[in-house]
Amino acid sequence: MKTDFANFGNINQWTEWHLTPRGWERGNKNHEDSPLVIKLEPPIDRILTCRYHENFSNNSVWMKSHISEVWTISDQQILDQMLDKFGSCPQSL
Repeated sequence: MKTDFANFGNINQWTEWHLTPRGWERGNKNHEDSPLVIKLEPPIDRILTCRYHENFSNNSVWMKSHISEVWTISDQQILDQMLDKFGSCPQSL
């Protein structure tokens, strides 16, 4: 019997991160295949919002992670300054 691990017991979890003048702040999150998303208001002074994703099989045969940009300020100079100061999107839940 062949098992297709790509579709067996997959877990998709993610956390949004907001870059602010104070640094990175945690936002909305969805963990461990929960149908409920924990929602938090984004900071009014956010500069960038990104989402860190982790997808893995329930039996830990494989794991993939990636970051997607959700929202960004139009002022590229401010964005570059804050990224230089605080670094890129955290790769953690």
